[in-house]
Amino acid sequence: MNPDNQNTEAEKTRLSMAARIARLDEKPQENPATEASTSTADPIDAIGADDRFASIVPDEFSTPPAEDGPLQDAPVPAEGAYEAKGRPKRRYRKLWLIPVVLVALLAAAYGGGVYYFNEHCLPNTMVDGADVSGMTKSEVAASIESQVADYVISVTGDGVDLNLTASDLSLGYDGEAYAANVMSRTSAWQWPLEISGSRSYTLQKTIKYDSDKVVSALAPFVEQSRSTAEKTAKEATVTYDSASKAFVLQIDGDTSSLDGDAAAAKVCSALDALQTTVELGDDCMNTGYDFSSFVVKANSCLSAAPTLTLAGTTVAEIGADQIASWLKVGNDLGIEIDSAAVTAWCKGDLSKACDTVGTSRTYTRADGQTFTVAGGEYGWNIDGASTADKIISALEGGQKTIIEIPTLSKGETWVLGGQDWGKRYIDIDLSEQHARMYDDSGSLIWESDVVTGDTTEDHATPTGVYTMNSNRASDNVELRGEIDASTGEPEYISYVDYWMPFIGNSYALHDASWRSSFGGTIYCGNGSHGCVNLPVDKAAELWNLCRVGDTVVVHN
Repeated sequence: MNPDNQNTEAEKTRLSMAARIARLDEKPQENPATEASTSTADPIDAIGADDRFASIVPDEFSTPPAEDGPLQDAPVPAEGAYEAKGRPKRRYRKLWLIPVVLVALLAAAYGGGVYYFNEHCLPNTMVDGADVSGMTKSEVAASIESQVADYVISVTGDGVDLNLTASDLSLGYDGEAYAANVMSRTSAWQWPLEISGSRSYTLQKTIKYDSDKVVSALAPFVEQSRSTAEKTAKEATVTYDSASKAFVLQIDGDTSSLDGDAAAAKVCSALDALQTTVELGDDCMNTGYDFSSFVVKANSCLSAAPTLTLAGTTVAEIGADQIASWLKVGNDLGIEIDSAAVTAWCKGDLSKACDTVGTSRTYTRADGQTFTVAGGEYGWNIDGASTADKIISALEGGQKTIIEIPTLSKGETWVLGGQDWGKRYIDIDLSEQHARMYDDSGSLIWESDVVTGDTTEDHATPTGVYTMNSNRASDNVELRGEIDASTGEPEYISYVDYWMPFIGNSYALHDASWRSSFGGTIYCGNGSHGCVNLPVDKAAELWNLCRVGDTVVVHN
């Protein structure tokens, strides 16, 4: 065989062996019989130990195989063969494990320190003068919370005398927050750098307590103060002094009371600073009931006493004494005007002083004769309810005013006890049995004898001052008497041409064609049922002269 070919084949064999060794290093053979040994022994050391490695021994240590033939058994290489080829022994290849182990130990120690100092204070740590070295968060919290266990605060003033202990209020430092603040001052991750040093902190301590218990402790004093103030207020009076014509306040005691919210806030502020005493003052008191506003309002009503007029004539000056009788204290201790009392006065005393309807009035007729007449529906009649409303509004406004009294009816001019109708009127004299009409100037423009109601049959014509109304009619007006109970028919049925009523539609001046004479004493025994009978011609004349709204005066 050619030597060059031999060398070439040897080289191929060596390369084939190296590749196989590499494959064995990457993935051992899955042979159960050798699994235990391959897991603990170096495969390089095992070369030659069993038949599996016989074929991969370098050619320098074995007989080259025959061309195209199987590998031949080879002897074990001599000691020192690997060193000759530059391959290190096993003891030098494992030195890299030493630094790895050291790094792992250092990392474990560092991690353990981080874990420990994350929950414990570093050595040589002073907080607010106390040594907390090595303490846990809970131990630091317990230490600070115990510092106020014996705390007591004394609360006085505004009727309060009270001692409150820490346990009464669930008071103490916020230990958790304090401990968290202590632990936040250092970093557990930097413990190797800080463990040999020392540190000292002064921290803000936060007090915690149950504010609802403060309110509850003050509640009895607040209630007592309020009750006393209300009793004093109820017993207070505002009276009218007729001598000075003014209202004055009479009160025995103070109506201010303890303000529970303000008192609790002041006590809590003292607790925040751990003060041992706190005195409540005016800033913790309600202002109480203000009676001055009532007095001012009442006196302003007196000064607003209005002047009352009727038809431009002053009829009343309301005095302070009168107004004082209308004022009263309301449920809210404010001024109230008794509207019912004002209305009663307007419909009573004021009406008597102003109303003329139905009252006795004395007047002088144009012929010089003087008569007194009472009754009737004509004249002045004030509206008491509306007048009361105006008076109340004036008093509430506090400004003196003049009030024109509203009326339900009115006369020509207002005069009490005298002629309040104008110069134009119809005068019916029952004694003379004669009627007259005067015009706007007071001149006589019509007159006639009449027959009035039969006084013997209780049909007398009503006296008084009246007004001719809109039932006025003419041409065949039917008159019916009262229904006769025995027959069910009217006592009479008559027809007239001129109907001039002055009391509803029952009493009127009208023609009486069935009579042949008028005047004298005919009305006594042969009079009318109450109407004023006229001759037909005189009735026609009067019809043409009178009108709705004319005053009719009937007198004796």
